[in-house]
Amino acid sequence: MGGLLAAVPLALVGTHLLGEFQSRVRWQTFELQMAVADDVGRAVDAAFVEAQNGLDAVGRVLTDGELPPVTTERVAMQLVAGNEAIDHVAIYDLRGGLIDVISEEDGPRQPAVERLDEAIRVEAERSGVATGTAESAPDGLRVRVTIPLRVGDRTSGFVSTRLSLNPVQERVERLAEVRFDGARDSLFIVDSAQRLVAHGNPAMARERRDVSEVGILAGIDPGVVTGRFQQSGEYREGERTMVGTIVGLQTRPWAVVVQLPARTVYASYIAVRRIVYTTLSVVILLALLAAFLVARQITRPITELSRFAHDLAERRFDKRVTLQTRDEFSILGAAMSAAAADLEESERRIREEETIRSDLGRYLPAELVDKVVRREQDMALGGTRRTVTVLFADVVAFTPLTEQLSAEEVVALLNELFTILTEIVFRHGGTIDKFIGDCVMAMWGAPKAQEDHAARAIAAAEDMMSWLETGNAGWEKKFGARIQLAIGIHTGEAIVGNVGSETRMEFTAIGDTVNIAARLESIARPSQILVTDQTRVAAGDGFEMNDLGFRKLVGHGGEVHLFEVVA
Repeated sequence: MGGLLAAVPLALVGTHLLGEFQSRVRWQTFELQMAVADDVGRAVDAAFVEAQNGLDAVGRVLTDGELPPVTTERVAMQLVAGNEAIDHVAIYDLRGGLIDVISEEDGPRQPAVERLDEAIRVEAERSGVATGTAESAPDGLRVRVTIPLRVGDRTSGFVSTRLSLNPVQERVERLAEVRFDGARDSLFIVDSAQRLVAHGNPAMARERRDVSEVGILAGIDPGVVTGRFQQSGEYREGERTMVGTIVGLQTRPWAVVVQLPARTVYASYIAVRRIVYTTLSVVILLALLAAFLVARQITRPITELSRFAHDLAERRFDKRVTLQTRDEFSILGAAMSAAAADLEESERRIREEETIRSDLGRYLPAELVDKVVRREQDMALGGTRRTVTVLFADVVAFTPLTEQLSAEEVVALLNELFTILTEIVFRHGGTIDKFIGDCVMAMWGAPKAQEDHAARAIAAAEDMMSWLETGNAGWEKKFGARIQLAIGIHTGEAIVGNVGSETRMEFTAIGDTVNIAARLESIARPSQILVTDQTRVAAGDGFEMNDLGFRKLVGHGGEVHLFEVVA
């Protein structure tokens, strides 16, 4: 009788702990599924936002009446080529009739419908963007995204593209592989009609299979599984019990479904339950009295370890667990506490490194930031001789501009200009050396060596001039002013490294190469790009140039052979 009285509390404790463990497993599974669904939702939103931004940029160029037709078409093609989400843009008139299709310059011409549906046009005008249904295409599923062309407050037409869903499909496949050990039916996306638009098995997505009566979707009205809809639970799918979650996308009429077989979710619970029941049976059979004493010793450390495991799951790495049991639980508790301390220190170092990177990124090139953070950068004064291409871009007639605008407006305009010029330099792999008043100095070939540094610099200069045509339209409205740039580029040897003092230094380039580039910028006319013969030869034959002959520069001993880039 005493043995039975000892066994009953032990069995109750074990059952209670198993129930708690099962609930924790279920809760963690739902949390994981929600996190994966949010990840997929962000990937979908990113694809559509990038496509919408690309359409908006093309639309602004098309409605800019100050650009010549040839320039408008070329800039629009460059915008399409520069946007990874879109490979073509179809232009429609106000009644939905097809006008033209803009594709990448070297890419195939994409097909487009001859007339845009009225429902899409109405939705685009009402909401600013219209999203169609997923449609099969030779390269996979695509979905139509349409926005209105506006001139002032008036809609003059529409631009539309068929957005490829391949990046979303690849994201779903990768998450199914990484998060759920390759279980293909563990993750998929459905549209408002509960047809597949992405699936861990790409063949099922291409078939646009109807899954409205399958698993967790069975019996749910298709119209409610979008927006803020969320539902998690267990359900039957054929012969299997599944644990799944539905999350509706707030920006699209789609929903993400994440599901796993219950036997997979509860595998650890089943294993622990088997071990516990076996242990209980053995303990009861061998010594019921000893089982009662052991149960009292087991309950407290398991509860503390479970609570500590929950703290770790909640990323509360400052917590610790101390067990005085002098057994395996004590060893496990010490190991988990040590792991928590390591995780806490690791997160502290990560936050510190992120702060350092963010701060240094305002002053140094990205390559130098990485080396400084990893303590790989030599911080001694001095430099090395490198062949680089240096670009100077200066605002023409800046003094009259400062007299025309207030100081705050001048600073705001320059900040906007330098922000775009910096992005163009970075996009072409260059490094911003410094800002000198209304002038920016950039270089290619340092700190990272580049074989095509001259071609990159000229391409960046052309992009600056092309972008300026669009930027001036906005500045005229905002500030009542236009900006013109004069650009000089030269290629040659320079000393590149740390210049300054032991207490303050900057990473820069010094030498006659820098001086010549600055002189070229000072003699360049508005909207003119001047390069030397050295730069022309290093850049190759990919650019059209006019020979301007030889010219003597102030501060330079010999004559310099100059060329003008035809943008």
